Amino acid sequence: MANSKASSKPKARKPVQARAAETRARILDVAYEVFAEKGYDTANTRDIAAAAGVTHTTIRYHFGSKDELWRETVRQMFQRAAEELAFSTAEQDLSAKDRLKLFLRKYIYYCARNTNHARIMIAESVRGGERLDWMAENFIRPSHETINKVSSELPAERLSGVSSVSLLYIVVAMCQLPFVLSKEVKSLYDIEMTSTDAIEAHIEAVTSLLFAK
Repeated sequence: MANSKASSKPKARKPVQARAAETRARILDVAYEVFAEKGYDTANTRDIAAAAGVTHTTIRYHFGSKDELWRETVRQMFQRAAEELAFSTAEQDLSAKDRLKLFLRKYIYYCARNTNHARIMIAESVRGGERLDWMAENFIRPSHETINKVSSELPAERLSGVSSVSLLYIVVAMCQLPFVLSKEVKSLYDIEMTSTDAIEAHIEAVTSLLFAK
């Protein structure tokens, strides 16, 4: 009987802080999807709350406003990107060429798996305004500095007369667009761009173009 009673005890609930952190993370994940799909102006915090399985009051409790929810979503987006693109201690010791090839591999995989990042960036860049200025100052400029630093390791003979700005956007577009336009690629060529085979083929294409003799 004692065992029966023990087994019937309700499971201990997670601490309040842990539940709050899980709720906050779930809201941010849903917001990431919604802001990418609908854009800032069309996105609705009540819809985000419903999709996250929380009340609208819960979103206001954790984030205060739609603007702050969007900003925290963007902060998390760039933090995840930085973590995925970071070099390990061992990778830092690679040759300049191998380090650049590894960066391109990491970046292309990130682009393939995180198309919402590009969708949010493109929407804000087309519209312009204060949100873009905030992103540019806090996240885009530092990330561009990283890409510029890595891109500077490309063979010098291939960069004669190419502006650093043009090179940066060429590299970004090469890595991102096939995945942002994956539905178009599927419709036209019946290729699943998010498949491992397609990603690997794109990595090979990009590195071949950038390092062609």
